[in-house]
Amino acid sequence: MRQPIKLLPILFFPLLLVHQPASAQDGEKIFKQNCGACHMIGRRLVGPDLTGITDKRSKEWIHSFVKSSQTMVKSGDPDAVAIFKEYNEIMMPDQPLSAGDVDQVLDYINSFGAKGATASLDTAAATPIIAFTDADRETGQALFTGRSRFTNKGAACISCHNVTNDQVMMGGSFAKDLTGVYGRMGQAGVAGILGAPPFPAMATAYANTPLTEQEVHSLTAFLEHANAVSADQAVRSHYRPFVIYGGGGLIALLAFIGFHWRGRIKRTVKEDIYDRQLRSN
Repeated sequence: MRQPIKLLPILFFPLLLVHQPASAQDGEKIFKQNCGACHMIGRRLVGPDLTGITDKRSKEWIHSFVKSSQTMVKSGDPDAVAIFKEYNEIMMPDQPLSAGDVDQVLDYINSFGAKGATASLDTAAATPIIAFTDADRETGQALFTGRSRFTNKGAACISCHNVTNDQVMMGGSFAKDLTGVYGRMGQAGVAGILGAPPFPAMATAYANTPLTEQEVHSLTAFLEHANAVSADQAVRSHYRPFVIYGGGGLIALLAFIGFHWRGRIKRTVKEDIYDRQLRSN
C-alpha cells in the first residue's frame, strides 16, 4: 500500500515543471518572433529603443499599446500620438500576444538592466551602412516583380505592393506602397522587416517560405534605389488600368455578342405549321 505513495513525487514532478513561471528565455523567443524586426534593446531601429520601457510607461499602458497602438493613437492618447509622430507616422501593427506573452517580453527586456542603454541611439552610427552594387539592385528588382523566383517559392512582392518606378509595372494596392519605405525606415529597418515580417498578413504569407539573407539584401538594394530616384518617376493611377482594360474589354464583349446576334434564328421552327393552320381556317 505504501508503494503508490512513494511514487507521488515522481508523478507530480512533471506537473511542477509545467507550472513553473515563464523565464526570460521564453520572452526572448517571443521578442525575436514578434518585435525584433522593428525594435532593439540598446538603440533605435524602426521603432523606439525598449531599454527601461517599464520605467517610462506603466504596464497597463504597454499592454494596451501592444494590443492595438492604432486604437490608442486614434483615441488621442498623448504618449501614443507623440511616438507615432516621432517615428515618421509608421503605425505599429496590432500584436496577437496574450497578457502573459507581453509580461514575458518585458521580463526579457528588464533582464538587460541599464546596460542596454549604453549603445548609441543613432541607428546610422551603430549599424554599418552596406554598399549596394548595380547587380544587387537588378536582382532585387527581378525578385520584387516576380521575374526571378524566391528560393523558397514565396509570392512576389509586387502581388501586394506597388513601387513607383518606370522600370517596374504597377503593383498591387492590397498593402502599403513601398516607393519611399527606405527613406522612412533606413537600411536596418527595411532588412529587419523583410527578414522577420511583423505584419500579420506578410508573416502568414512567408511563414513557410522565408526569404534568404541574400534575397533580403537584394530587395533592400532595390528599395534603396527606388527611393533615391522616386522624384524622377512618373506617378501612375491604380484606376487607369481598370478603366482602359475594363472599358475596352466591355466594348469587345458587346461587339462579339452583336456579331453573333446577327446570325440568330429569326423564325421559329413551327412558324410554317402555324401559318398553314391559319390559311386552312
